[in-house]
Amino acid sequence: MMPASMPLDAFKLHSGPLTWDDLVCGYDFGLLSPLEIQAEAPGEGPAIQRLRTLAGEALATFEAHLWAACAEAAGKTPRPGSIRWSQAQDRWRHSLLRDALATESTAAHLARRVEIIYEQVGCPEDMLLMLKPSQAWSGTPATVDPAAVKRFLDRTWEASRRYGAAS
Repeated sequence: MMPASMPLDAFKLHSGPLTWDDLVCGYDFGLLSPLEIQAEAPGEGPAIQRLRTLAGEALATFEAHLWAACAEAAGKTPRPGSIRWSQAQDRWRHSLLRDALATESTAAHLARRVEIIYEQVGCPEDMLLMLKPSQAWSGTPATVDPAAVKRFLDRTWEASRRYGAAS
């Protein structure tokens, strides 16, 4: 399996098609651009069509249009702290970590990528043990155990399949 180079590609490669929850969370995390969302947005309702046609100065209202399109397609928008948000966050984390594991050739490069994923998407408690963050004040680089990353991914993948969450 070839590694992906962009967050959107990583998600599609490792988690499959994006749901509206994934689009909203991906935008909120800064992983998806408006153009990527316009291209990936499923459905054909009026709010979705308006979202797809935004351009130029109208993109200043993109976020409001994204929420309206999501509500039209899915009934409501995911918000931080909700189950739907957490599940989408887990899918992003899973996709980005899987891609980092497949892409990075050294533990040092993997550690930096994992640290960036921590900062961008957040990390659950059970993920804290696999990374020792960098210490800018002392010049200490981040370190990670690649085997621990793989175990984390395998465990979260099995748990999501067992409890029926999308992954």
